[in-house]
This record gives sequence, C-alpha cells and structure tokens, in this order.
Amino acid sequence: MKRRGATKRGRSCTALCLAAGLLVFLAGCFKMAVPVKEPTPVILWPEPPEIPRIHFVNAVSRPEDMGIGNGAFRNFLRYLAGKADTPMVNPHGVTVDAEGRVYVVDHFLRKIHVYDPRGKRYSAFPGKEAALLSPIGVAVDDKRGRVYVSDSAAGAVKVFTKDGGNPAGEIRGGEMGRPTGVAIHAAKDELLVVDTIHSGILRFSLADHRLKGIIGKEGNEEGRFHSPTHIAVSRAGNILVTDSLNYRVQVFDQEGRFLRGFGAPGDGPGTFSRPKGVAVDSDENIYVVDALFANVQVFDKEGRLLMAFGKHGQGFGEFWLPSGIFIDGRDRVFVSDSYNKRVQIFQYMKGGELPQ
Repeated sequence: MKRRGATKRGRSCTALCLAAGLLVFLAGCFKMAVPVKEPTPVILWPEPPEIPRIHFVNAVSRPEDMGIGNGAFRNFLRYLAGKADTPMVNPHGVTVDAEGRVYVVDHFLRKIHVYDPRGKRYSAFPGKEAALLSPIGVAVDDKRGRVYVSDSAAGAVKVFTKDGGNPAGEIRGGEMGRPTGVAIHAAKDELLVVDTIHSGILRFSLADHRLKGIIGKEGNEEGRFHSPTHIAVSRAGNILVTDSLNYRVQVFDQEGRFLRGFGAPGDGPGTFSRPKGVAVDSDENIYVVDALFANVQVFDKEGRLLMAFGKHGQGFGEFWLPSGIFIDGRDRVFVSDSYNKRVQIFQYMKGGELPQ
C-alpha cells in the first residue's frame, strides 16, 4: 500500500511538474510573440537649418509602446482568460487626464483604450452592459472623475467613471442629433458637445448635465456652421470649432461670442480639404488635422499659417486619414492616425528646445 501511495504521489508530482513546465514553455512562446518596439528616430519640423518647433516622440498602437508590460507569464494568463491587451484598430478621439493617462476612442472596437504610463497599466471600457454603437469623441472631467464619450449613432453622450470606466449615466438633452466632438470648459464648468446634424454646439453644466445654451446654427455666415465635427478649448478659455463643410475653423470667446474664423476650401497651404481635429498649445497656436492632406497645419492665434508637419505614409511622422488631436499641459501633441491604427505623439518645442 505504501508503495502504491508513493507511486501515486510521484505521478502527481510528475504531472504538476509537466504542467508547470508546459506553462513556462507557452509563456516563453507568448513572450517571443510580442513584437519588438522599433528604435525611436529623431524627426524634426521644420528641418535644419531652420529652428525646430515640432519633435516626433512616439507612435502608440499597443501598451508596450507606452512602456506598459505585464511580464510574459501574466500576459499569458490574461490571454487564456480572454483579457489580453488589445491593439488599436481605428482610433478617433483622444485626450489626456490630469494624471497623465491617455484615453483613445477606438471606433471599430467600440472601446476606449486607457494607457497609464505612470502606473504601468492598460485597460479598456466599457463592458457589454454599456456597449457603445459609434463612439467618436472623448473628454475627461478631472474635478468629478468622469469620462464623457460621444456616441453619434445613439444620439447621446455616455458618461463613465475615471476609476474603472463604469457606466455613470448619459446625456441626451437639447434634441441631440449626432454628437461628435466633446470638450471640457473648466473655467465655465461646462461640457461642450458638437452636434453635427443640427450644426450647433451644446453647452451642458458639468454639475447636473443641464443644457445651458447652444452656440451657432446652420449657415455659412460668421458664427454659423455647416456640419461641425471637432472642438477644443484654449488655455485662455476660447472655444475653437472645426466647421468642416464650411472648410474653416471658427473661434469664440468663453461666452460663445464669435471672435474670428480662418480657412477656405483648397489644396494648398492654409486651406482645408477635410478638416478634422483641432487643438491649441500653450502659446495659443492652433493645430488643425486635415485627413486628406494627411498632415497637421499650425496657425497662430489670429489664424495665420505658421507651418505644417506630416505627410501621407505609414512611417513615423506620416499619416493615413488622421482624425482627432489633443495637446496636454506639457505641450505634447497626440494625433489619432486612424488608418495606421495608432496614435502618434509629438512635442511642441518652445524656442526650438525640448522641455526639460
């Protein structure tokens, strides 16, 4: 009997060792399957001998590109559990919160990718219980810990918690037709929502999501829109809107009063073909993504063209139908390079020098 028990224990130990060895082997295979990140090249705009203003930093399509990794064995277990980190497929809206977490709307996956470089964590939301139909834009209210995602097909802005991406309600007020771009106006404590179908900007209170007013309506006169799509708020509190089918950008003060507009249809510098995302750096320079030009044009605060960067392609610093753009407090420029399935990160260089 003792010999039989010892034999059974031996067999059990052997089975456990084989299982452990198999897991280690598979984990090693899984680790080898992870792509190796390419060295980051030095790319500047404009090119020397001119003073550089834009510096390429990184291209992100998966967590590893942000320095986020779980280790081979943990990645393997997450893979078995069906929770493997998901690469981007069709990025659109992008934003960054106060803690440096990067939020990217994936239109194809109907998910929000969240990259936390400081915490070395990646996550995605929502789950099936709060599925999105056609997400476009994203904005974060750091004060209340909320994330707002425009769902154009649902005709609503969905609200989630920053902590965990849990459902926290939705906004449908103001006969919202097709919400696209969204932005937080911190000074006014408002959420700004672009309604592309109704050609207006809806202003909601962040405190209770009450509709406070509407900026603009259909038309081509100053202060009116024709299918606007994207929106941004400058550090000075001005509101910038991509007035897409009027082929221009319009600028309003924080009360919604028209200040100026610039742009025209065309195929040359300073004109627009398919204007998309808009953003503003700390010097009030205005960045406008043009999907067909496959570049970003940079204007001063009065709308005078300063420079452009990018071109059509798949290499670093090149774009294929880019869409959204966001500039964080460190003047890092995040551009959704939609058909290249990535977000590219650039740095605005004040005085031609990289920040310390």
